[in-house]
Amino acid sequence: MRMDVFVVAFGLLVGCGRDVSWETEPPEGVGAVASAAVATCGNGILEQDELCDGGGAVACTALSALYTGGQTVCSSTCRGYEVARDCRMKPGVLVETIRPALREASRWAGAKCNDGTSFAFNFSPSPTGSKVWVINLGGGGYCDGTTSACANRGVLLTSKGEPADRALETRAGSGILSRDPEENPTFADANQVSAHYCSSDLWTGTNPTPQPVDGGLRLRFNGRLNVRALLEVLRRDYGLDDRNNALKVVWTGSSAGGNGAQNNADQLARALPRAQAARRLWVISSAGWMPLNWTNPDYTQSGMGMPDTVVSAQLATLYQAEFSPECRALARAAGRQESDCFAGLPTVASLHLPVARGGLGLRTLAATNRRDPVYTTHHGLTDLSAKTNAALQEWDDLMAREMRDSGVRWLFAPSDDPRVGSQLHGVYGPWRLPFKPFNATNDVCDDLPAYTVPDFREMVTRFFEDPSPDTSHLKVCFNGEWLP
Repeated sequence: MRMDVFVVAFGLLVGCGRDVSWETEPPEGVGAVASAAVATCGNGILEQDELCDGGGAVACTALSALYTGGQTVCSSTCRGYEVARDCRMKPGVLVETIRPALREASRWAGAKCNDGTSFAFNFSPSPTGSKVWVINLGGGGYCDGTTSACANRGVLLTSKGEPADRALETRAGSGILSRDPEENPTFADANQVSAHYCSSDLWTGTNPTPQPVDGGLRLRFNGRLNVRALLEVLRRDYGLDDRNNALKVVWTGSSAGGNGAQNNADQLARALPRAQAARRLWVISSAGWMPLNWTNPDYTQSGMGMPDTVVSAQLATLYQAEFSPECRALARAAGRQESDCFAGLPTVASLHLPVARGGLGLRTLAATNRRDPVYTTHHGLTDLSAKTNAALQEWDDLMAREMRDSGVRWLFAPSDDPRVGSQLHGVYGPWRLPFKPFNATNDVCDDLPAYTVPDFREMVTRFFEDPSPDTSHLKVCFNGEWLP
């Protein structure tokens, strides 16, 4: 399905009895979202959307342990301090732990883990001064105390095991966060951010009030608030500034982090509007795609017997989940509930659709095993019986349809069966494991000849370097099997 004839009927409307075509104008209420009243920068009053406003010079060392000295001032846009110009960075490849709620409680008090400890993320500045940023949201499933237990999540509920705020260390990353130029030639010198996942809500929650779950626990669900704090700290104190036309940001995550990347890309776009307009923002969602229209009553989440749409609605209520205005509008236009934005189809469509058609206009790569072991196991698709074989094929076919119907041009969608040895969940671990060659008998491409790459590292590199990812010659392929 090509972008210029995008049809919302794609699968959002399965069972709804109506089609909606957007070949010209989007439905009412779909499109660029109006912003709040513009603050008056320079009046010395910290107003909405401002991160600083006057106040004189600030010591760079007060902003970060990475700085050795210097003083800086608030920028003329009030969107951050002039740290790139004024602050001197310590030598070496260092990683700083940042806990926003401990930096400024009045602004970021809501940036917390399930257990109320402060949300933490790590920042490693480029050793070469690169203006490329890679921001990764951590993964680790979800919990609600019903379809997925909270009591056994351990470190995924807390930041107690993370270093103290402003702690500096050296740390070796891997995959897209590796500093080894042989392993990661495209992003080894990027500014790197890695966020600890401790909200159990797929990074969507805005609920600061502890909620009762299993095991006698009462948990907060603040994932989206954590992302908001992360972006504000990086913009204010660390030079994430889209006034520089060289700025490029790769926004990514795996599993729950992939879902989080999908559902918080709107926050990134609104934080960096110039970069969004210039198409200098990339979204890579790894293992974040969940099906929208799965309705098989014999294979439900944790065998609880509830349709996925019901589970999604309950999660949204528990978490007070907040989705992008773009995805919510797409869902409403299709007659669906807003909580359907947990699923890949409406969310990914909202990422890559042009702003004029109700999307965010972001460069998007979606990579999910159609038979992902985490999602299929969670639905009980685990044995080799004829019944389960048929259901798993139904699942596979549904994923393929919804992936195609999203219209995304960059897609890695193999079909590796976890029941016969594959554990392909997320693609940054097997960063350089070779792909199987394209096989015309088993593999399906929307366009021929097939577009293939040797491994996921090369796929990410070509995606990042492609000048026109939505309209170029590149192909959307569904590899039948990924394992060599």
